Amino acid sequence: MTLLERDLPFMELSLIAQADRRSRDPAYSGHSWFARRPPGAMRGLLLAAALPHDTTRDDYWTSFASAEPALSGLRAHDPFAGGGTILVEAARLGAEPSGMDVDPLAVQIVKHELCPPDATELKRAAARLAKFVQAKTAHLYAKTQKGWTPLHYFFVHEVTCPACSDRNLLYRDLVVARDLGKHGGVVRRSAVHAFCPQCLRVHQFADADRKTLICCSRTWPLYEGPFSAQSFKCPGCGTASMHAELKTAACPRRLIAVEETREGEYRRIRAPNGRDRELLAEAQRYVSRNRRFLTLPSGRFKTDRIDARPVSLGIIEPVQLFTDRQLAVFGRGFRWLEDEDISLDVRRALTLGLSNALATNNKFCGYARDYGRIAPLFSVRGYSLPALSVELNPFHPKAGRGTLPKILERLVCSCEASEVRRYVWSVKTKRPSPQTMQFAPFRARNGVRCESAASRSDNDRNSVDLCVFDPPYFDYIAYSELSEFHRAWLDSRRLGGTPLLPDTADPVGSFATSLADCLREIKRRLRPGRPLAFTYHAATSDAWDAVGRALDASDLLVTALWPLRNDVHMGHHTASGNCEWDVVVVCRRASECRKTRSRVSVDRWRQAIGRLPLSDADLNGMKHAIAMARNRFGEPS
Repeated sequence: MTLLERDLPFMELSLIAQADRRSRDPAYSGHSWFARRPPGAMRGLLLAAALPHDTTRDDYWTSFASAEPALSGLRAHDPFAGGGTILVEAARLGAEPSGMDVDPLAVQIVKHELCPPDATELKRAAARLAKFVQAKTAHLYAKTQKGWTPLHYFFVHEVTCPACSDRNLLYRDLVVARDLGKHGGVVRRSAVHAFCPQCLRVHQFADADRKTLICCSRTWPLYEGPFSAQSFKCPGCGTASMHAELKTAACPRRLIAVEETREGEYRRIRAPNGRDRELLAEAQRYVSRNRRFLTLPSGRFKTDRIDARPVSLGIIEPVQLFTDRQLAVFGRGFRWLEDEDISLDVRRALTLGLSNALATNNKFCGYARDYGRIAPLFSVRGYSLPALSVELNPFHPKAGRGTLPKILERLVCSCEASEVRRYVWSVKTKRPSPQTMQFAPFRARNGVRCESAASRSDNDRNSVDLCVFDPPYFDYIAYSELSEFHRAWLDSRRLGGTPLLPDTADPVGSFATSLADCLREIKRRLRPGRPLAFTYHAATSDAWDAVGRALDASDLLVTALWPLRNDVHMGHHTASGNCEWDVVVVCRRASECRKTRSRVSVDRWRQAIGRLPLSDADLNGMKHAIAMARNRFGEPS
């Protein structure tokens, strides 16, 4: 029996995950992923899966905080690799990592994390790439006011009412930016910047409580507009229309403001001038004239989707998600990567760097107006169309979130030896304690393959010592639909298998069957006498019923259940009904267990969890998990 089955310190690991949530680990900065598991919690699960059941808490936490390779000689496998946290932490603990994912973007990300190129070689190549792209396209973001460098360009859509055919600007309100003195926010000369929807003049107000704007012989409410509660009300006829009816994302856009910087000055926001608009037209001509020198996304978004966006918003092809200037910049960049003589590892890294920059350089980027920074696409894990969209100057030398220089700098850092401020558990103070951990880059060559977890490989039979994973959830976000945005620019665009998703005709049965196929293959790879563990959360009984059916079909018994606060949300990610607590499901082959009845109870968990937040959705999920496992419990024999 392992420590994972006997005494997982789930409360302490949950507190570590919470403390770690704002830590910056360069190893994971090569490319964003939609839902990375917290590194500290995954490190804890891996250790507990490897250590014997009689390991003391003191010894466990000593190993957790140590740089010694506690998992040396063991092979750790993740069949749903995703953003790579489990495999990276396993490698840092000395294990030999292996894994798979159906998403080629995930596979490339994990390969980079496990086998990064030489940082010096990458830095030189990144400098050449940046120099080339800037020389070819920076003129499209030229200064139009002496001494001032453009940073952000603000746009609103001009939509056509389906009832009366009137064309009007779609906006939620008139405020572009505010300085409310928030921590981390940009300090501005004026408290409020707003635009007139008729003449597009930009106004500045010193009073943060200002409620109206007077312009064009009218008084306009600052915090009102025709778009509210996801619906646009036509100013002409009063008809209410949704984005899907308006096809808003495919409608023309109007440039309404430009934010600029100047050394030693506050940022300023002004109305666009004639030259600003000329640059937009020049970019359109540039793409047309230089099409043969640009590598651009081709094809269409698939229409059979879990989330109808962005197709429902009017975006049929990935190329429509980008401005002409963005197509010029990234088209040149990806073409340079095709033509340049560089190593495979460096090419993969730079491809990921450009791909990562796409998230802050597209038409779906919004603006955190109280903080003065761009809100990237997928910051809320979906194709969310902002009423006020923002185009970043990707070559700004200092400011800006997600500029090309900053993205490439982080990419290089992901390949260097790094000191990371992480949290460990202090046995003395009984709370998380910050510790600087030194992680050297490693080159783990063992395969991470682009294929389904159900794919059979006779060479891997009984080869895995540790199997910890985070499978897709029954009612989860379809990350394959989000990654389609990035994959459209990559050589490997096709999925390596069918994602684990429920079929609408038989959601529970289909999900259970597919998950069982994966579990049977995982079990076949696992060495005899070893447990497997996965994290899972869902607030519905159907989701947990599907898990139970999959365990039955794959002849597995549950040997332990633990709550673990893995999805600690921040800011706008927090929403009513979201689960923050996973349940760790630990299993073994039924032949290795003596069937017994579970003694796990929600009351014990709630008592141990104490004051940490526990929502109704989390509580329901825990109850359903315990009910699922009650008659499927076993004790290792």
